[in-house]
Amino acid sequence: MNQKPGVCTFCGTGCGHFMNVAGSTVERVFPSLNHPVSQGRLCVRGWNIHELLNTAQTINRPFIKKDGRLSEASYDAAVSLLVERLRGISPAAIGFLASPRSTNEEQFLLMKLARAVFKTNNISLASEAGHRGSLNVLHGGTGMAGMLGSIQEICQAEFILVAGSDITKQNPIIGSEIHKAAQAGAKVVTIDSRRTQMAKLSTTFLHITPGALKLAVAALAKYIFQEGLIDADFIKTATKGFDAFSAVLGKLSESEISARTGIARDEFKAVAEALSRSRTAMVFFSSGISGLDEDTIGYLYNLLAMTGKIGKPGCGVNPVAGLNNLQGGYDMGCAPDLLSGFQPLADQAAVKKFSGAWGVELNTAAGAPIYDLLSKSPSSLKALVVVDHDEGFIRAAEALGKLEFVAYIGAYQNRFMDHADVVLPVGRYIEADGTFTNTDRRVQLAPKKAEPAHAVLPGWKLYTLIAEKAGVKWNYGSPSDIMDEVARLTPAYAGISYKKLASAFGIQWPCNEKHPDGTAHFDIAMAGGSITFARVSGTFDMPETSADFPYRLMIGKAQDFWHKNNLMRKTFIPMREYNATLLDYPEGYVEIAPETAKALQVRNQWQVKVVSPYGELPLAVKISEDVKSDTAYAPYFAQDMIAPLLAGHPEIVQKGEDATIPIRIEKV
Repeated sequence: MNQKPGVCTFCGTGCGHFMNVAGSTVERVFPSLNHPVSQGRLCVRGWNIHELLNTAQTINRPFIKKDGRLSEASYDAAVSLLVERLRGISPAAIGFLASPRSTNEEQFLLMKLARAVFKTNNISLASEAGHRGSLNVLHGGTGMAGMLGSIQEICQAEFILVAGSDITKQNPIIGSEIHKAAQAGAKVVTIDSRRTQMAKLSTTFLHITPGALKLAVAALAKYIFQEGLIDADFIKTATKGFDAFSAVLGKLSESEISARTGIARDEFKAVAEALSRSRTAMVFFSSGISGLDEDTIGYLYNLLAMTGKIGKPGCGVNPVAGLNNLQGGYDMGCAPDLLSGFQPLADQAAVKKFSGAWGVELNTAAGAPIYDLLSKSPSSLKALVVVDHDEGFIRAAEALGKLEFVAYIGAYQNRFMDHADVVLPVGRYIEADGTFTNTDRRVQLAPKKAEPAHAVLPGWKLYTLIAEKAGVKWNYGSPSDIMDEVARLTPAYAGISYKKLASAFGIQWPCNEKHPDGTAHFDIAMAGGSITFARVSGTFDMPETSADFPYRLMIGKAQDFWHKNNLMRKTFIPMREYNATLLDYPEGYVEIAPETAKALQVRNQWQVKVVSPYGELPLAVKISEDVKSDTAYAPYFAQDMIAPLLAGHPEIVQKGEDATIPIRIEKV
């Protein structure tokens, strides 16, 4: 059998696999037994990724919209039109929406195309703003914009805190590692407003009031400080800024904590003591579609810093990415204010380095996130280039319709094509060499495994062609050449090359002269021997309920997210597994407690209307003991949920996992 190694691209875990390839068809997928992350395991998505790769719903030729309909065109014609239209628009009015599923090389070239060719810094990733908040906190505190720990070191942690994430469903292999650690004696504590599968597998579950996650984490920090359980030596010798943080903790009222979180003082104290007295500890939280807000992440980071659980093996603050190359997207500079390696545009030395390497004077004024630009009325954006977007999360559809020009670049068909004036296909990720960076900073090489069935260009060649049509000659002979350029310009990637990656199961950055084999976990020496406590607000606003809106609605946080995922919808066996829910709830559901169902006089699968101050949504009832009586839960796959309900509450949705919307539930 023709088995070729690769990396699973469904989520941010970065599992290793082998593909049995015949021509352009992937017949089967097998786990890599020696892979350090997955260790011979794959989840239901990973086992069946060949179904995605064999789907008939690929884009096999370019299209140009004529008279309101997409018509087949050549690459030359489609690329020429894209360049012509973008050239006629001011750089400040052009935006690029990058994909967290593209390879590092493709993301780097898209960033270069935006900045060096079309002179705009309006570039951002398509989703998951929560990860940027995580990186801001970690980079500000340690100088390292990535997970401080390592998946391989979960087994070394004596204490593991999972904050508001059903990680066993979102990233099953990481969830499995946490469960294995628990079986080996680690204390696993989950803090969540819903009794998730991870909560059921935990040693201790703090079932908090929805919207109280940040306050609950702050409460743990308060009791550690109050009871003298801090690591005083570590704080004195290896940190800065603790006094400001402790001053915030001193203002917290104990009676208010219990009343607002729903957790008794003794429960908090028991967890605080367990964390403080453990030799090693890790915290995990989602940085995906429902990732935490930056302030909450700051409290989590400070919690481990004050107990000395940063900078050691088996320790770390660990954001878990939901999409496979989300970390790589930020590493490659797909952000309006960053160059690769989290180097800010405000850094004159970094800008000078890139300008010299690219032979062009870069614009140093930071751009803006694409969805921020689209949400403004009127929007300053006139043209948008979108890469590989998930159809279930097409936000601001009305604003898209008002743009002068939209180009879509992708391997798979989806509804975003309806908005496009030009469609440019790129090859599937198995049709070119490329690298992906997983959630614990592991850069892995995914070698080419098949030739495209049609004359479809790989992403790196397409971006090179666009640059050439715009009058800029890029001299790349292969993706390896692009990674060499990344290494020259990006300190954390300085020691990474295809030659080095070909003989390893990936390398965790930073990889450089000091760390030629990569870095499993953050070390205090990397930050000059001192880390900084994150600045936190000290405010704990929670949406208030009322007589008109007596319930708190939680959103997201389940495997059901995958139903709206453009890739997931093109696989049969995983969809069959997840469709068990859809058989009973084809349009989605709202999960309520038995007491709530009794009060509303409704039964399982009965129709209700969920009403918020800014929208409403018809859903079926799902009765569950996983939620409290004054709360409700609806997963993201609920039919068209984003537009009618969430759009009216942007300030709440930004809180991610801690977001709750006041609602009432009406029986239909």
